Amino acid sequence: MNKAFGIVLGVCAALALSACGFRPLYATGTTPEGMSQYFSQVYVESIPGRQGVHLRNQLMDALTPAGTPSSAAYRLTIKLEDLKEGLAIQENTQITRYNYSLTAKYELRDSVSGEILDKGTTRAIAAYNVVDSQFATQSAERDAQDRAAREVGEDIRLRLGLYFENRFGSKT
Repeated sequence: MNKAFGIVLGVCAALALSACGFRPLYATGTTPEGMSQYFSQVYVESIPGRQGVHLRNQLMDALTPAGTPSSAAYRLTIKLEDLKEGLAIQENTQITRYNYSLTAKYELRDSVSGEILDKGTTRAIAAYNVVDSQFATQSAERDAQDRAAREVGEDIRLRLGLYFENRFGSKT
Protein backbone atom coordinates (compact mmCIF):
# COMPACT_ATOMS: atom_id res chain seq x y z
CA MET A 1 0.00 0.00 0.00
CA ASN A 2 2.76 2.51 0.92
CA LYS A 3 4.70 1.72 -2.26
CA ALA A 4 1.65 2.34 -4.45
CA PHE A 5 0.93 5.58 -2.62
CA GLY A 6 4.53 6.72 -3.21
CA ILE A 7 4.29 5.98 -6.93
CA VAL A 8 0.99 7.85 -7.26
CA LEU A 9 2.40 10.78 -5.28
CA GLY A 10 5.52 10.88 -7.50
CA VAL A 11 3.44 10.85 -10.70
CA CYS A 12 1.20 13.63 -9.36
CA ALA A 13 4.23 15.74 -8.40
CA ALA A 14 5.77 15.26 -11.85
CA LEU A 15 2.53 16.29 -13.54
CA ALA A 16 2.17 19.35 -11.30
CA LEU A 17 5.72 20.52 -11.98
CA SER A 18 5.42 20.01 -15.72
CA ALA A 19 2.38 22.28 -15.80
CA CYS A 20 3.95 25.16 -13.81
CA GLY A 21 5.49 26.81 -16.89
CA PHE A 22 9.13 26.49 -15.81
CA ARG A 23 11.45 26.32 -18.81
CA PRO A 24 15.25 26.39 -18.50
CA LEU A 25 16.53 29.39 -20.43
CA TYR A 26 19.48 27.63 -22.08
CA ALA A 27 18.05 24.18 -22.65
CA THR A 28 17.64 23.00 -26.23
CA GLY A 29 14.01 22.91 -27.23
CA THR A 30 12.79 25.66 -24.89
CA THR A 31 13.06 28.20 -27.71
CA PRO A 32 13.29 27.48 -31.43
CA GLU A 33 16.54 25.48 -31.82
CA GLY A 34 17.69 26.53 -28.31
CA MET A 35 19.18 29.76 -27.04
CA SER A 36 22.62 28.98 -28.48
CA GLN A 37 21.19 29.68 -31.96
CA TYR A 38 20.85 33.36 -31.02
CA PHE A 39 23.98 33.62 -28.90
CA SER A 40 26.08 32.25 -31.76
CA GLN A 41 25.04 35.24 -33.90
CA VAL A 42 26.47 37.84 -31.47
CA TYR A 43 29.82 39.46 -32.24
CA VAL A 44 31.43 40.97 -29.15
CA GLU A 45 33.31 44.16 -30.04
CA SER A 46 36.77 44.78 -28.58
CA ILE A 47 36.78 46.34 -25.11
CA PRO A 48 39.84 48.40 -24.13
CA GLY A 49 41.95 47.60 -21.08
CA ARG A 50 42.90 44.45 -19.18
CA GLN A 51 39.42 44.03 -17.72
CA GLY A 52 37.92 44.61 -21.17
CA VAL A 53 40.00 41.81 -22.68
CA HIS A 54 39.08 39.51 -19.80
CA LEU A 55 35.36 40.34 -20.12
CA ARG A 56 35.34 39.98 -23.91
CA ASN A 57 37.05 36.58 -23.74
CA GLN A 58 34.58 35.40 -21.14
CA LEU A 59 31.60 36.55 -23.21
CA MET A 60 32.99 34.99 -26.38
CA ASP A 61 33.43 31.67 -24.54
CA ALA A 62 29.87 31.88 -23.18
CA LEU A 63 28.09 33.14 -26.30
CA THR A 64 30.10 31.75 -29.22
CA PRO A 65 32.14 28.75 -28.00
CA ALA A 66 32.45 27.47 -31.59
CA GLY A 67 34.29 30.64 -32.62
CA THR A 68 33.54 34.15 -33.77
CA PRO A 69 30.71 34.22 -36.32
CA SER A 70 31.80 35.25 -39.82
CA SER A 71 28.63 37.22 -40.46
CA ALA A 72 27.03 38.01 -37.12
CA ALA A 73 23.45 39.26 -36.98
CA TYR A 74 24.14 41.23 -33.77
CA ARG A 75 26.97 43.36 -32.42
CA LEU A 76 27.54 43.78 -28.70
CA THR A 77 29.41 46.89 -27.57
CA ILE A 78 30.47 47.39 -23.97
CA LYS A 79 31.94 50.40 -22.17
CA LEU A 80 33.59 49.75 -18.81
CA GLU A 81 34.17 52.04 -15.86
CA ASP A 82 36.02 50.88 -12.78
CA LEU A 83 36.54 52.41 -9.37
CA LYS A 84 38.69 51.46 -6.40
CA GLU A 85 37.44 52.75 -3.05
CA GLY A 86 39.11 52.49 0.33
CA LEU A 87 36.78 50.69 2.70
CA ALA A 88 38.66 50.06 5.94
CA ILE A 89 40.91 52.88 7.11
CA GLN A 90 43.09 52.63 10.21
CA GLU A 91 43.84 55.49 12.61
CA ASN A 92 47.12 56.20 10.80
CA THR A 93 45.08 56.67 7.55
CA GLN A 94 46.39 53.44 6.05
CA ILE A 95 43.74 51.68 3.96
CA THR A 96 43.48 47.96 4.71
CA ARG A 97 40.52 46.96 2.53
CA TYR A 98 39.28 48.11 -0.87
CA ASN A 99 36.11 47.68 -2.86
CA TYR A 100 36.66 47.28 -6.58
CA SER A 101 33.60 48.28 -8.59
CA LEU A 102 33.16 47.47 -12.28
CA THR A 103 30.30 49.03 -14.22
CA ALA A 104 29.46 47.96 -17.78
CA LYS A 105 27.11 49.74 -20.17
CA TYR A 106 26.20 47.47 -23.05
CA GLU A 107 24.28 47.80 -26.29
CA LEU A 108 23.12 45.00 -28.55
CA ARG A 109 22.73 46.28 -32.10
CA ASP A 110 21.41 44.84 -35.32
CA SER A 111 24.47 44.38 -37.57
CA VAL A 112 22.66 45.46 -40.71
CA SER A 113 20.59 48.45 -39.60
CA GLY A 114 22.64 49.50 -36.57
CA GLU A 115 19.43 49.76 -34.56
CA ILE A 116 19.83 49.34 -30.79
CA LEU A 117 17.85 46.24 -29.86
CA ASP A 118 18.73 46.02 -26.17
CA LYS A 119 20.84 48.04 -23.77
CA GLY A 120 21.53 48.14 -20.11
CA THR A 121 23.94 48.73 -17.28
CA THR A 122 25.29 46.16 -14.88
CA ARG A 123 27.65 46.49 -11.96
CA ALA A 124 29.68 44.18 -9.78
CA ILE A 125 31.65 44.87 -6.61
CA ALA A 126 34.49 42.72 -5.31
CA ALA A 127 36.48 43.42 -2.16
CA TYR A 128 40.08 42.61 -1.29
CA ASN A 129 42.42 43.14 1.65
CA VAL A 130 45.70 45.02 1.75
CA VAL A 131 48.37 42.96 3.49
CA ASP A 132 52.06 43.45 4.31
CA SER A 133 53.18 41.66 1.14
CA GLN A 134 52.94 43.88 -1.92
CA PHE A 135 52.77 40.81 -4.19
CA ALA A 136 49.88 39.32 -2.19
CA THR A 137 48.01 42.62 -2.28
CA GLN A 138 48.46 42.93 -6.05
CA SER A 139 47.33 39.32 -6.51
CA ALA A 140 44.25 39.97 -4.37
CA GLU A 141 43.46 43.13 -6.35
CA ARG A 142 43.78 41.30 -9.67
CA ASP A 143 41.59 38.46 -8.37
CA ALA A 144 38.93 40.99 -7.30
CA GLN A 145 39.05 42.56 -10.77
CA ASP A 146 38.65 39.14 -12.42
CA ARG A 147 35.75 38.21 -10.12
CA ALA A 148 33.97 41.48 -10.91
CA ALA A 149 34.48 40.92 -14.67
CA ARG A 150 33.09 37.37 -14.39
CA GLU A 151 30.02 38.65 -12.54
CA VAL A 152 29.43 41.41 -15.09
CA GLY A 153 29.86 38.96 -17.97
CA GLU A 154 27.43 36.46 -16.47
CA ASP A 155 24.86 39.20 -15.91
CA ILE A 156 25.17 40.45 -19.50
CA ARG A 157 24.79 36.88 -20.79
CA LEU A 158 21.64 36.39 -18.71
CA ARG A 159 20.20 39.71 -19.85
CA LEU A 160 20.85 38.85 -23.49
CA GLY A 161 19.22 35.48 -22.92
CA LEU A 162 16.13 37.18 -21.53
CA TYR A 163 16.07 39.58 -24.48
CA PHE A 164 16.23 36.72 -27.01
CA GLU A 165 13.69 34.69 -25.02
CA ASN A 166 11.24 37.61 -24.98
CA ARG A 167 11.78 38.39 -28.65
CA PHE A 168 11.96 34.90 -30.14
CA GLY A 169 10.64 32.59 -27.41
CA SER A 170 7.70 30.33 -27.95
CA LYS A 171 4.43 32.19 -28.32
CA THR A 172 1.92 30.02 -26.52
